[in-house]
Amino acid sequence: MKYKWHTGSIAWIIHRVSGILLLLYIFLHLYVLSNLKDPQKFESIMKAMDNPFVKIGEAGLLFLVIAHSLNGIRLTLLDIGTPTKYQKLLFRAAAIIGGIIFLIGAWPIMGGGY
Repeated sequence: MKYKWHTGSIAWIIHRVSGILLLLYIFLHLYVLSNLKDPQKFESIMKAMDNPFVKIGEAGLLFLVIAHSLNGIRLTLLDIGTPTKYQKLLFRAAAIIGGIIFLIGAWPIMGGGY
């Protein structure tokens, strides 16, 4: 028996994975903040922020926040009574709006500036 992927199951996976990754990021963020008391560690962390891999990571963080938040809004709309027949439309709308927000937000992160 083959499992057929539906929009709801894909959205569920995206929401769970993005939530777990955001939780892991919070621990990393708290670790970095705890090292900001020492001026030498602060300088080394600030130098690391210019690394292209860190910039890609920051853009990835933006993607996770957008995906998790817009999917959460979609789920809330479904929970408060929006008919489930609109689930695909809501998912596509969230993906399009999220893609636009991501492109606008990632541009300065990657050094594009405004």
